[in-house]
Amino acid sequence: MMKKLAAALLTAGLMTLANAAETIYRGDSKDAANAICCYQGGRFYSDAARKDCLYHHPGNMVGKGQTVKPDSCLYRFMSDKIYKGFSVKKEDCIATIVETRVVKGNTLNAKIYDGFVIIRDRKENQIKGGTELAGYTVTRDAVNPVEVPVLFTIADNKIYKGDSTKPEDCVLTFTGSFNASRLLFMAIELPNLKK
Repeated sequence: MMKKLAAALLTAGLMTLANAAETIYRGDSKDAANAICCYQGGRFYSDAARKDCLYHHPGNMVGKGQTVKPDSCLYRFMSDKIYKGFSVKKEDCIATIVETRVVKGNTLNAKIYDGFVIIRDRKENQIKGGTELAGYTVTRDAVNPVEVPVLFTIADNKIYKGDSTKPEDCVLTFTGSFNASRLLFMAIELPNLKK
């Protein structure tokens, strides 16, 4: 009897996890009216029932619909950079993400810089379950420090435009945890997504 009960509880728990989806909202609110899409299992859906797949992001590529192939990919990710199409050419780099706080592989805080950026002189602190950047130098050529515009700032499950964390600059709010490439994609693509 106890084994059957334990098995039933385990099955119910797994079904709940399988049905769990993260929600992405427009702006600084988790109001249902601001929900723009849901995320589950490498896919972004337009509906909570997860029937209409907008984007498939299985790994280092993103494409429209249920599948993605090199010849149909919208974006490619390599070394914390997002590129147009399937390219990895420097001139096709849209933005670079610098994770400033990472716990268990999930990016909690980050800065997204315009274009191709190389980070050097990293100073990291170990924190419980991850790392936190104490300082770094931004370059375009790995040698000369430069001022590069910050396109987005990620903090507290929100994505802000520019180098800001003010509520009026919040473009997206999300539930759950994401890795750097998914956050980079979300910041670049989802604010422009039509309801």
